[in-house]
Amino acid sequence: MKKKVLVTGAKGFIGSNVVKFFKTLGYETFGIGHGQLSEQECKVIDLDYWFQDDVSIEALRNINEKFDVIVHCAGSGSVGFSVNHPYQDFKKTVDGTLELLEYIRLFNKNTYLIYPSSPSVQGQTQSTKISETDVGIPISPYGYHKKIAEELCDSYSKQFGISVAIIRLFSIYGIGLQKQLLWDACSKVYSDKKGIVDFFGTGEESRDFVHISDVLKLIECILKGKKEHVVVNCGTGYGVTIHDVVHMVNSAMDKNPSVIFNNKVDLGNPKHYCADISTSQSLGWMPCVSFQEGLTEYVDWFMEQKND
Repeated sequence: MKKKVLVTGAKGFIGSNVVKFFKTLGYETFGIGHGQLSEQECKVIDLDYWFQDDVSIEALRNINEKFDVIVHCAGSGSVGFSVNHPYQDFKKTVDGTLELLEYIRLFNKNTYLIYPSSPSVQGQTQSTKISETDVGIPISPYGYHKKIAEELCDSYSKQFGISVAIIRLFSIYGIGLQKQLLWDACSKVYSDKKGIVDFFGTGEESRDFVHISDVLKLIECILKGKKEHVVVNCGTGYGVTIHDVVHMVNSAMDKNPSVIFNNKVDLGNPKHYCADISTSQSLGWMPCVSFQEGLTEYVDWFMEQKND
């Protein structure tokens, strides 16, 4: 009998890639989330069954399946959204996680839950490289809500024996992502007609960019070990400044507009994010895609979309 995986938020960038990955492992794939998916769209992401619904106990019970693995990709994915809509962000992230955990406790206790989280739960820390145990204070509603969701996972694991792996994803990117810095930079540089492109911040902010294929490799390592409760970082251990990212995009597109930053401070995001990946490495994982390689691949894909 085939193993079964449920991916919440399966339509999204991370969720759809997770679905494809589990299909390569031979799983029967189920997805739940908002919005319609046609039969053809399901085939594109290797999704066997799609359920258009909120992540709730009732909706999960109505699927009427026992899952070997659940990957909880649903929830808010934007710091900016959380600042402008904190109530909705809480409902998306916290309520959905609680509903899922209670469903597992009552009806699917043997499933293995993988929860993609974020280093925003730690906010600004004193460490150059953030480890899983570093203590910091979230500086956005997004971070606070992710922290609550993590604490719920921890509580259900310790109190009710639910197996949970929390993966704190740093700056994920890859082909198909149509938002965030790389998409924004590609769009601005591609569309530039005046020789000037404008960006938020100082340009000295840095992020740890990790390719989606490396995220999937970490999930595979976690599945092999299946520890009852584990929290791991998913990054590369190297930070890249936003200034350098934009200039790398310029170079990849063979353009050279002047780059201007407005020097405004984003109060919802720390200035620097860089992962300590020693815990992930102890599971047998190592990121393989360099940022230069991944960015070049991304820009080539972006240009293909524009030339179609």
